[in-house]
Amino acid sequence: MTHKFRAPGAVDVDWNRVVDRLKQARTVAIFTHMRPDPDAIGSQVAAGLALRKFGITPTLVDLSPVPPALDFLYPVQASLERISLTGENPHFPPREFDLILIVDTCTKAQLERAWPYLESRGSKILVLDHHRTRDAIGSLIVADVSAAACTELVADLIEALGIGLDQDMSTALLAGLAADTGWFRFDSVTPRSYGLAAQLVAAGAAPARIYQNLAQRESMAKLALIQHALQNLIWLGDGRVAVMELSRADFAATGAASFETDGLTDYPMMVATAVIVALLSEAPDGVIRVNLRSKHTVDVSLIAAGFGGGGHIRAAGCRLPGPLPAAREILSTRLLDALGQAPV
Repeated sequence: MTHKFRAPGAVDVDWNRVVDRLKQARTVAIFTHMRPDPDAIGSQVAAGLALRKFGITPTLVDLSPVPPALDFLYPVQASLERISLTGENPHFPPREFDLILIVDTCTKAQLERAWPYLESRGSKILVLDHHRTRDAIGSLIVADVSAAACTELVADLIEALGIGLDQDMSTALLAGLAADTGWFRFDSVTPRSYGLAAQLVAAGAAPARIYQNLAQRESMAKLALIQHALQNLIWLGDGRVAVMELSRADFAATGAASFETDGLTDYPMMVATAVIVALLSEAPDGVIRVNLRSKHTVDVSLIAAGFGGGGHIRAAGCRLPGPLPAAREILSTRLLDALGQAPV
């Protein structure tokens, strides 16, 4: 698997150093962020399959429940060991690991459930990430913001390991790549992305099956949640800022789960005037989760970072204290400020 294309601003990674680090390990725990998306799970699964082929015993660690729609990414015939930290009092680890691999995040906030454990093992941590926001986690961080998805970096790792792609690996990699690029609609897409996608399809990934699993297996509760979010939609800044909110009552009324907010920001983005879209979701503990999306020149990762979050230029997130009206007022002011600094 050879990448013939290189993204502008791509980072030169010393993959030999990464491989040498892995060669010293017999067991590896693979973490990703809480509220995992297809790129997170796809990176985790593909890395696990590749490491096992390389002679390493991998263990996937779940920090929060995995959406049922992503179950198809876990291979049936070549099952991977998984440990869940989603219970009230998780006991971890059941044993020690030679190395810890973290994929698709490099921030403490997204790993907080496992942070006490991870913090004490910094010298054993290897990170693969493509986000702009990062903390000093681990002793070896591979961070490339030019990568459209973390699965692009995992594909590079697989190439460096000299492991041939199989259908299960390719499916996991393409799911992450397709989801994080909005099925190749976002401006993060590069020739590297298309080149990798072609290789993955050639190795057995089926785009139609992946699309059906990612986009056509939603619950009726999610459709009801979309209705509530759109009913709560307000427009600011002459129609250039859209703010939606979902309260605990909205989740209770629809029966929807918290992960079913994924994709809701796409709806206001259909409007021609929309530049920034924000979705505020009230968690059971009263904390307000914020998802931000933007068009044109607004960097929402900077907005999220101002509240202790982070992400990409066009997609980011953070958390705010409740109640919901106060969070909406604080966030709306910041969004309008950001809009004022961006060209129309």
